[in-house]
Amino acid sequence: GNSLAVAPAGEVRDFVASNGGHTVITKILVANNGMAAMKEIRSVRDWAYKTFGDEHAIQFTVMATPEDLKANAEYIRMADQYVEVPGGSNNNNYANVALIVDVAERTGVHAVWAGW
Repeated sequence: GNSLAVAPAGEVRDFVASNGGHTVITKILVANNGMAAMKEIRSVRDWAYKTFGDEHAIQFTVMATPEDLKANAEYIRMADQYVEVPGGSNNNNYANVALIVDVAERTGVHAVWAGW
């Protein structure tokens, strides 16, 4: 995790400390696509701007299938980075827990948002 004890100094860390938190989350993997991913990124960026004056205080990595990339999906353009994952049905990608954990570990995110 990214505990207060090891988190880099900054506004997000200070916010967590002042609110009695113990884990600093500044890197999120979005394990979903389309409108759900867009709403998550927009909501958190809006909150980060209102809270820290920096909409990019929280960084987003998204998973993207070849189909999402071919469609030039907006949620990919909104993200800070993407990781290409297998296409096809959800059990190959967005519902594949082993793949999601692998992507999260490889990218060093602090949290995973799987959607609703």
